[in-house]
Amino acid sequence: MQRLFFGIFVLFLALPLWSKDLSFSGRVALDKTIASFGTESPVAGTLYLLTGSAGSVTLLSEEPFAAEVDFVEAQWLSEQELFSSHVLLAFDGSDWATTVVARKPRKGFESLVYPYRKFQVAAVFDKMLRTATGNIPRFRVVAIPLLF
Repeated sequence: MQRLFFGIFVLFLALPLWSKDLSFSGRVALDKTIASFGTESPVAGTLYLLTGSAGSVTLLSEEPFAAEVDFVEAQWLSEQELFSSHVLLAFDGSDWATTVVARKPRKGFESLVYPYRKFQVAAVFDKMLRTATGNIPRFRVVAIPLLF
């Protein structure tokens, strides 16, 4: 319950800071995790608050800017078993060009998304992608309320 209230507080505090002319009308789901999408599919038009780490960052194009991040949530099942869940995050638009980078820079990385960085996103479900390992949800990122 504390996590839910903290998530709501952070979302409403941070959205105006990191977004420009952002408006969203639709359903908001703060109770879902990346692992929950393994059993139930995300709902189109719903804004999700997800926490995880960037497994990899792929820069698709510079103009217009587009990048995809393999977003991972891991949990220990036992002392020797680690279970990971993945979704794909899409960063589209010039606003993200100064935030999403393929490698961690030596300086000034505090406000950047790079591989292995833990962060939280507000994202809208876009579509399911078929891969060799199964279906993976793709989300369009609206804001990054928190970088750890």
